[in-house]
Order: sequence, then structure tokens, then C-alpha cells
Amino acid sequence: MSLARRRLALILGLTAFAALLLFFPALVVLLTDWWWFREIGYEIVFTRTLTTRLLLFLGAGGITFGLLYLNLRVAQRGLVANPVLLQFAQSAPRLNLTVALRRLTLPLSLGVAFLAGIGASAAWELVLRAIYGTQFGIADPVFSRDIGFYVFSLPALSAAIGFLFTLSALSLVLVVPVYWTRGDLVPRPRRLLIEPSAGLHIAILLAVLLLLTALRLWAVDHRSTGRRELH
Repeated sequence: MSLARRRLALILGLTAFAALLLFFPALVVLLTDWWWFREIGYEIVFTRTLTTRLLLFLGAGGITFGLLYLNLRVAQRGLVANPVLLQFAQSAPRLNLTVALRRLTLPLSLGVAFLAGIGASAAWELVLRAIYGTQFGIADPVFSRDIGFYVFSLPALSAAIGFLFTLSALSLVLVVPVYWTRGDLVPRPRRLLIEPSAGLHIAILLAVLLLLTALRLWAVDHRSTGRRELH
């Protein structure tokens, strides 16, 4: 076996060992819960919870990765006439900041998507309440909705809007520096020069944020009204 293969095998072995140490406590808890639910005859509760968490992880992670990666790639399209070059030492080669940001697009999108998936999977109870919520048989006099909507469905709707708002705001925060390094955003005294395609992209993200803000305000007011009627 060559030296390179030995190093690769060592790295893979250490990675597998680290992953085992990291996920072993979670696996122990998972198996314990499975045995307990099977003992009392409620395996469906365990499997439904586990399936919901997995689907939330995949769904939220996939949406996050898709939107972030798409926005960053759109912001990085085309050639850069005057790229930003950085040199950290006299003898070191210059770093093309535009190329470096392009290379970071995929790992950054994957990392944020993984964190978003983990965060979304924790909302499994909220989602299951929305899916299997029941009606109270009492309608509020303002919107003529059953009180169960405010208790079960609306919290999940508000959480979904908040997730999309955060994702859109993060996309805007990430694409603005990219456009600046490419020279598509040039601050001048008393004005800001914006390349038309960059301006259109930023305007779309701002419009999405405004739309989600309006939906969020409507949902919060709707929810507050329903709670007052419930009490």
C-alpha cells in the first residue's frame, strides 16, 4: 500500500471514529426510546416523530441550500473586469477575492443548510400539531375561523414565514458583499452606483422580504385576535 493510500485510510478511520463518538450518545437515546415505545405498543408514535424530524431536516436543509447556492451563483455570474487582489505577505501570492468567494459558495451553502436542517427538525412537535390538530367547534366572530386554527395551524404558519424571512435576509446579506467585491456596487459621495442586474437581484430580495413581513404581521395580528377571542 502506498503512502498516500495509508494516509487516506488513516484519515477515513479517524473520521469514522470521531463520528462514532459524536453520534453514539444520540444512537443510545434513540434505541432506548424505540424499545420503550415498542414495549407499550406505541411504535407508531416513535416512527412518526422520527420520520417528521427527518423530513424537516431534509426539507429545510434542501430549501436553504437551493436558495443560498442559487443566489450566490447568480451574484457571481459573468467575468470581473477589476478583481480585488489581496496579498497577506511580501513573498505570498496574491489572493483573488472573487475566485475565493466563488470556491466558498458550495461549502458555505452546505454548512448553512446543515444547521438549518438541524434547527428545523426541532420543530417536529409544532408540525405534528398542525397536521393532526382538531377543531374546537367554536368559531371566532371576527374571521369566522375555528379556534383550533389559532391553536394548531397558525403557530406552524408563523414559524414557516419566519424561516423564509430569515433565509431571504441571509441571502441578501451574503450577495451584497459579493456584488461589492465584483465592482457591481460602487459607493460614491452622496450616491451609490449599482450595476442593473445586481440592482434587479437585490430589489427582488428586498421585495420578498417586504412581502414576508406583510404576511408575518398579518399572521401575528390574526393570531393575537384569535387568542383574545379564545379568552
